[in-house]
Amino acid sequence: MSADAQAAPDGLTPLNPEVQRCPYDWYEAMHSSGDGAFDAGPLGYVIAGHAEISKITFDTTGFSSEFYGPQGPQLAGVSPEPWSPEVQALWDTIPKLKNALFSCDPPTQTRQKAIAVKSMNIARVRKLEPTIRAEAEALIDEVIDAGRCDFFEAYAEPLPVIMVAQMLGMDGDRVLFKKWSDDIADGYLTPMDNPRRLEVLTSAKAFLEDLLPRIEARRVTPTGDLLSALVNSTIDEEDEAKFGELSGPRHLTDGELLCAVSQLLPAGNHTTTNLIANLLIELIEHPEVMAELRANPELIPNAIDESMRKDAPLRATYRVCTKDAEVSGTKIPAGSLVPMMWGGAGHDPELFPEPQKFDIHRENVKKHLSFGYGPHVCVGMPLARAVSRISFEVLLERVDNIRFAGGVSPTRAAQFPFSAYEGLQIEFDKK
Repeated sequence: MSADAQAAPDGLTPLNPEVQRCPYDWYEAMHSSGDGAFDAGPLGYVIAGHAEISKITFDTTGFSSEFYGPQGPQLAGVSPEPWSPEVQALWDTIPKLKNALFSCDPPTQTRQKAIAVKSMNIARVRKLEPTIRAEAEALIDEVIDAGRCDFFEAYAEPLPVIMVAQMLGMDGDRVLFKKWSDDIADGYLTPMDNPRRLEVLTSAKAFLEDLLPRIEARRVTPTGDLLSALVNSTIDEEDEAKFGELSGPRHLTDGELLCAVSQLLPAGNHTTTNLIANLLIELIEHPEVMAELRANPELIPNAIDESMRKDAPLRATYRVCTKDAEVSGTKIPAGSLVPMMWGGAGHDPELFPEPQKFDIHRENVKKHLSFGYGPHVCVGMPLARAVSRISFEVLLERVDNIRFAGGVSPTRAAQFPFSAYEGLQIEFDKK
């Protein structure tokens, strides 16, 4: 028996600041209700069940990733608020993106992913590991004698920025690079008003205009970086065998490249920063686990996965329902926006008992969906895992007695769909 979607529990939605700061009780209420989907007002219909999300990810016909429409990502957020004339005028001057990777459906997405996976694979990331470690060591050197720092500014932000920039061959002002990354991430996924749209589109314009000549330069003279690999790679028979039936060799277009790189930028940077910070907070709050990781650093990957499960850095991405559908008996009308709550799936008690408990020894911890799932699993996952793992190997080797500065716990930021904190001041002892 089907039913219309119920309002989100207690009237809460992803746009509620209380939910944005700490969604755990909201996840629990959704799971305990037994409903498959919840009416989230302007954000459509929220899906939080692990089984439901896992199934929907493979139904790319009924639940399309092209939620921006055929025109491609506009980098102006997901709010229904009409654009102001100023926003429209600015957008008209920006190089246009074509749907790619997470904003695209198979079979086109399959072709693009084949190129991206080949260009950003585990072997390429492994070659970067000595560089990742050296950069992490250098960042610790800058603050170790002070015995305290803003963890975001000193470590969690610059390390991913440095590595993504190096991998793409876009070395330069890392502060500017970070701003571009954060603004573009918001432009893809965050509800926003027109003043924020102007800020985001200004950053997007600067980034895309910087990127276009780099793309053309690598067409003329290929280099050894990821951007060159993306520009010059083609689909070959091995890719066809691995990823399915494809239409033959071709390169990515400018629009696809702009879209793909503008996704890889925050995927390898913005979310990795939040992952590193989220895990450190868990370890400070659970000193016995931090001690266990010092004694057994091979468990750091487990801790990363458990942090991803409990506090997904990216809580949701979106689909659009292309036809009337039912999810576990709940009706979703055609045309509805559908936030896929990866964070909510990590709190599904049917798979993860005591979901609010931080337990690095969960036998099934790798079943979290926080790197995505199905055709759209994150292609930047190998880099994110390597940077976060090495960041903690170095941190725990170099400093001891890590604690919140002044004993003051950090404050969560009211954001969606990202999980973030307003700051993270820490103190520590030099080993």
